[in-house]
Amino acid sequence: MSKQFGHAISTLLGLTILVGCADLTILSGTTPQVSLPYLGQEPPGMEPEIFAPGIVSHPDFTEYSGTFSPDGSEYYFYRVSDSSGSILLFSKFVEGDWTAPEQLAGTAGYGAYAPHLSFDNQWLFFAWNHPVPTGEPGFPAYFAVERTGTGWSEPRYSGQGMFLSSDRDGEFFITDMSSRELDGSTSVAKVTVSNGLFTNYERLDIQPPWGYPAHPCISPDGSYLLFDVDGGSYLFVSFKNPDGTWGVPVDLTSHGFDPRAGGAYLSPDGKYLFFALLGDIWWVDGSVIENLRAVE
Repeated sequence: MSKQFGHAISTLLGLTILVGCADLTILSGTTPQVSLPYLGQEPPGMEPEIFAPGIVSHPDFTEYSGTFSPDGSEYYFYRVSDSSGSILLFSKFVEGDWTAPEQLAGTAGYGAYAPHLSFDNQWLFFAWNHPVPTGEPGFPAYFAVERTGTGWSEPRYSGQGMFLSSDRDGEFFITDMSSRELDGSTSVAKVTVSNGLFTNYERLDIQPPWGYPAHPCISPDGSYLLFDVDGGSYLFVSFKNPDGTWGVPVDLTSHGFDPRAGGAYLSPDGKYLFFALLGDIWWVDGSVIENLRAVE
């Protein structure tokens, strides 16, 4: 795996404590190229590359995770600086051009991070440090906006959790944080989502050889699940068995991945794998995971 030296990556658990609206410098970046998908970037091969340098992955800031719309015409991600809170940004493909990244309306004032677009393209979920309704589980908390004819609705509280992911069948997976206050543990759980609300958490029987699983990423076809441990490092993959159970997690560091890589997510077609490393977002051909299926 290619490696690039730079400022060390801050884990998602550390980043979530940052609040407030970032200053305007955090919005700086190069305008994406015209016409090409993936913000005008040439797709990578089997060797990881930094995604959209200067546009998404900026040398002066930390970027951790993002999400593409199912049709590939929108991209949401978040950026953090040492002096500012996390800010949720987006770029859209409009009339042949990708727009320059701008902040999602309505999220200013509180740190926003870990966005995820549902496969029906109707809901955008994101973790937000905004106060939650009285009596509801707080930090970290997810909120959701619903697509309307003019943009997005006002954010509504969804429930506790971290790093949401979903597949084409509408099954959602999340980091269940309900045990963190008790013993520091986290779990990967399947969560029921109804009208933007998390109504049930079903913890998966997936246990890595060390640490607690977090930051799940389900493949678009639901056949495998990526996750990391230690707050955002050491990527693993678990393949779903024919009987619906999950296979023994495969340590991706044994297959060339940097131990510091974490926070994986996939393009909607599953062709490209994205992950966070050294403060930037990287991507690689998704077949690096598919090729492991025959080996394991």
